[in-house]
Amino acid sequence: MKTIKQISSGLKVACRNWKFIRDLKLNPVPVGTAARCILLGMIFLLNTNLVPGGSPVTTEEMKLRAEKDLFYFDIRHQPFSEDLLKKCLEYEGVLYQDIVILQSHLETGYFTSDIFLNANNLFGMRYPIHRPTVATGIYKEHAQYAHWSDSVIDYALWQKYYLSRGYRLESEIDSDFYLVFLNCIPYAEDKRYVSKLVQMSGGDLT
Repeated sequence: MKTIKQISSGLKVACRNWKFIRDLKLNPVPVGTAARCILLGMIFLLNTNLVPGGSPVTTEEMKLRAEKDLFYFDIRHQPFSEDLLKKCLEYEGVLYQDIVILQSHLETGYFTSDIFLNANNLFGMRYPIHRPTVATGIYKEHAQYAHWSDSVIDYALWQKYYLSRGYRLESEIDSDFYLVFLNCIPYAEDKRYVSKLVQMSGGDLT
């Protein structure tokens, strides 16, 4: 059970973090205030439990985590946009984001396909058998997701899976390398898949 000292210290931390939470650059939604109040309570509870003696310190990692959690809560109430997609890719640490965005264009017909509109699937992913997934089911032989952002999370899980299997995805920008990687797996049944990505980029990927 928390002592009076711990609770008092936790409230002080919560007050210090309120300015950070209030100033997060998120698009306002009707329930935005509620989201911030919930997160404020979470920060209070976590801090008073994690630090002995009731003198918690908010780290940069905690602030980034709070910002990420608020972002994901916020986008549940916003229409899809490519800018939000790019932000999701950044938060999930997806490599070769320029190519991944092109993949989303190709797989969804610029976000107009059936599997995107009805299954929230941005990358033509199938329901995986041998790796972790956030997919909720199968829709027309493709993975189905509760929200399009879950499709981004699943793509990140897919990349991490191949890293764990011994494949090496260079962190440095090397588009040629990733295109060869997609072609060798192969990512898609279409033999012209990589060629189409290069064509869509206007040749900027090579």
